[in-house]
Amino acid sequence: MKLAIFNGSPRGNNSNTKILLSHFQKGLERAGGSVTSIDYLIQEKHLEEQVKHFKEAETIFLAFPLYVDSMPGMVKQFIETIGNFDGSGKKILFLVQSGFPEAVHSMEVKNYLLLLSKRWKMECLCVIVKPGVEGIKIMPEMMTRKLFKKMEFMGNEFGMKRKLDEKDLAKLSGPYKFSKFRLGVFGLMQKTGISNFYWDKNLKKNNAFEKRFDAPYAN
Repeated sequence: MKLAIFNGSPRGNNSNTKILLSHFQKGLERAGGSVTSIDYLIQEKHLEEQVKHFKEAETIFLAFPLYVDSMPGMVKQFIETIGNFDGSGKKILFLVQSGFPEAVHSMEVKNYLLLLSKRWKMECLCVIVKPGVEGIKIMPEMMTRKLFKKMEFMGNEFGMKRKLDEKDLAKLSGPYKFSKFRLGVFGLMQKTGISNFYWDKNLKKNNAFEKRFDAPYAN
């Protein structure tokens, strides 16, 4: 199994997308597979070369973060530059990761990717949806170990079977929506400020904490 990877995160080499992909790649290589190329779509000056890699690859992995229930602009630009591509005989899989804790936010872009695969006449092997990813770079190892093991397992399974089990994908993407109980717990976390810890930390880091409620265009 030879895989060409395309990272569509605006954070590029410092992205959560890269972290997840690295563990997937580790599992893939353990199963005897290999990654032929890794392109970062943030490097827009290499767009022509990236499109060439895409069209030449037999199996493609396009991964990106969810942006406003859709995709980053550079990913859309990449897709539009590829255009009406006839990828008959080629295979593709996707990863959509987000900071939202529920998978429901990624469903519309998932449906789009399934349709896009058909338009390109490519076989879509799967769309991996993983919510709750924001902050994994600063989390202690004990909080990320399970996720990273799952991504490595996914890579290993894909390397051996050339596909991923729907049950495993569903477990990784859960929950679809919060239960009433979890919504209640989340409400308490908001009141205590725990749920805003990561964002507040970054606001303070950029001297913007006191301006967090500003609405300059309100009037």
